[in-house]
Amino acid sequence: MKRLATMAALLLACALCLAAPGLQAQKRSVQITITNIRTASGTIILSAHDSEESFKKKKPVQTVRIPASVPSVTIELSLEPGECAFCVFHDTNSDGDLNAGFMGIPKEPFGFSNYDGKGPPGNFKKHKVAIPAGTEALTLEIPLVMF
Repeated sequence: MKRLATMAALLLACALCLAAPGLQAQKRSVQITITNIRTASGTIILSAHDSEESFKKKKPVQTVRIPASVPSVTIELSLEPGECAFCVFHDTNSDGDLNAGFMGIPKEPFGFSNYDGKGPPGNFKKHKVAIPAGTEALTLEIPLVMF
């Protein structure tokens, strides 16, 4: 009987947590402006990664594709608070891939959060951005670069 009462109390506590919207993490609006777009042809593809595994395995939590526009575009995402790394490229020929040449060097403009375009891009830890809880929109800028 005591065990049944304990289980009932645990289930009730779980139900209250799930039903209370104030206790759950609220998604946050994240506005990302992609700059340094040089041509209006093709598509801008942005992916959001919420973990090292997502980043390494190229399995984003969200992907957005929008038409390119000179000199910039703004993309709005709704994300859970936490850490996120953003990858973007300008698919100039609209084939859905980041085309690369010799030794994997990209032939199309690309960018990452927290990346200045100097040297090779890094890992999730280098490119992650903190997405704090709150209602105010978070704004980021990611410039496209070419090697």
